[in-house]
Amino acid sequence: MKIIPILTMVIYRNDLSIPNDLKKVFSDIRNHLAGNFKGITQDNTLVEQVLFLLFCKIQDELETPSTEPVLFQIDHPEKQTLAVRINKLFNDLKSQFNGIIDTTNDQLIIDEANLRVIVTELQTFAISEAPRDAIGDAIEQILLPALRGSQGQFFTPKNISLTMAQILNPKVDELVIDPACGAGGFLTSTLSLHKDINNCKLFGIDKDEFFVKISRLHLAILNYRKPSIFCENSLETPEKWTNTTQSNIRLSMFDVVLSNPPFGAKIPITDPRILEKYELGHKWQDKGKTWKKISKIRERQPPQILFIERCLQLLKPGGRMAIVLPEGIFGNSSDRYIIDFLLQNYTILAVISCSHLAFAPHTHIKTSLLFIEKTKQQGNYPIFFAIAKKVGHDKNGKEMYRFDDFGEPTLDKNGNKIIADDLPAITENFRIFKTGKRIDYSSLGFILDRENIVNNILIPAYYNPSINNRLEVYRNRPGYTLISLGDLVSRNYVSITRGHEIGAKAYGTGTVPFVRTSDIINLEINVDPLKQVSKDIYNRYKDKQDIRAGDILIVNDGTFLIGRNAMITEHDEQIIIQSHLNKLRITCENPFLDEYLLLWSLNTDIVQEQVKAKTFIQATISTLGDRLKEIVLVLPSDSAVKNKRSSEFREIISQKKALKNRFKKLIKEI
Repeated sequence: MKIIPILTMVIYRNDLSIPNDLKKVFSDIRNHLAGNFKGITQDNTLVEQVLFLLFCKIQDELETPSTEPVLFQIDHPEKQTLAVRINKLFNDLKSQFNGIIDTTNDQLIIDEANLRVIVTELQTFAISEAPRDAIGDAIEQILLPALRGSQGQFFTPKNISLTMAQILNPKVDELVIDPACGAGGFLTSTLSLHKDINNCKLFGIDKDEFFVKISRLHLAILNYRKPSIFCENSLETPEKWTNTTQSNIRLSMFDVVLSNPPFGAKIPITDPRILEKYELGHKWQDKGKTWKKISKIRERQPPQILFIERCLQLLKPGGRMAIVLPEGIFGNSSDRYIIDFLLQNYTILAVISCSHLAFAPHTHIKTSLLFIEKTKQQGNYPIFFAIAKKVGHDKNGKEMYRFDDFGEPTLDKNGNKIIADDLPAITENFRIFKTGKRIDYSSLGFILDRENIVNNILIPAYYNPSINNRLEVYRNRPGYTLISLGDLVSRNYVSITRGHEIGAKAYGTGTVPFVRTSDIINLEINVDPLKQVSKDIYNRYKDKQDIRAGDILIVNDGTFLIGRNAMITEHDEQIIIQSHLNKLRITCENPFLDEYLLLWSLNTDIVQEQVKAKTFIQATISTLGDRLKEIVLVLPSDSAVKNKRSSEFREIISQKKALKNRFKKLIKEI
């Protein structure tokens, strides 16, 4: 970092000025300390020390008369050493805030050289007069090293926590809790909605003592001096909490719950004593149109599932909650009982799908924001859905900006670059929706009635209004026929079968290609010679897979390859296909299409958009699943047009085949 030259003049309180870019200042401090903080290897300790100093700095500003010199500076008339003055400030803080700073164990241990760097950077600023948002941004920079998701927890970006708080819009006198509060981001976002912050009633629980301390400090630095943050296992039965926690936090107590709980299959809850206390800790049976809980306890359950129910338990009747969850929960067939439980017993207010970049660079897990009211709706009601494609930063966490048609950054009225973030527009659309006014349907906000939810799927992209609008246009336009792959299968015009897994040990045992998803490129199969297998293995799968010329392979599972497809030629018939590939075959002559028209249709924009919308994330892999059958093909109804499209794609495949044959012939010649 750039070191500011040490000033040789005394700084008085009225000399201090409001900082212009506090976020950058603390980013520079964090980067400097990361490489120069001697004797300390723990990120947590580094974070704690900088927060202590920030607290000292703000308190010094608040308590120093305008014409007096501040203690938080390099030079001072009393000529005490810098360390003595800063420690005096810290000891005063201990006595004033003994519920936030431990009077016995908490110490300033930062070395003299780094202390001078930090004081030099901050001494001319009036941080206490900066907007709370600016101070929050600065604290976020300090906290980053300590929030890396080792226990399934990931730092919640401020724009996400603020969106969730704004949509629930807690009133100043409402009780608000985050049962997995981490560094206190949701609580500070709630503070940002109110001017009179000390009338706010904020509570938090975290099982990590460090985060309990940090969240208390975080709130105190923002001038909220009565944080009720407790160190407990939120999922434990409340009777197991300490008496102090039990006297402050009870089930059915809160108006608002905001949370981003730890999630992941690697940190399951396995204690049957805890699991039995939750509806979602039991096994459920599919009863056709609904699910039924049975008495048998699950062997394990990821924590995020139980947190959904714990959040609901904390709410008083009529209360509302918002929670960050992996998007797979909203669409996975194995999780449908969870959504059924919610739909049957509560009111779903909104679901907002976030880009996979939302929590980058810490993780690329795709998440959605779920908003629920603790009321049981009788009959139909509207649900707000939205898709945040842009979340303000790229995969490295670097801010992204909006650009105009000429490639220039878009500026606001103050001349600042506008962040590329869809969440503010989504929040405004939700506000309009709640007033009863009509919103313009788009990915930034659309309404779906409860009765139109399909198979308990709550993934917004699945109901993408732009796709439905395009299909409706084609449906009403002369010259087009719309039919789903499922309809073609039910009429026995098309068959769909899957490939198989043969195991990595079979690779390299022969010359028969084992075709994987990555081998499907530009409508053809690009064989990887390292993945070829023996004839014996081929014979084991030959009849099961029954690969023929004219079959179409389509990627059904993967990451960014889903929807890619290729046509089998007579040169490709002796292959084995992977289980992540589906094989489509025209089974008989029919009035709709042949294999070439099917290949053309699968590659049209409208079909590829549907593939993307119907692709769900299951754990670490994306899948189209049986939803492939839901894909609607847009086909020409005029025979001449159909024949033309079919002939054009027949010619493309023929040319590709001829070029491949020519290539093989040329490389054999000397």
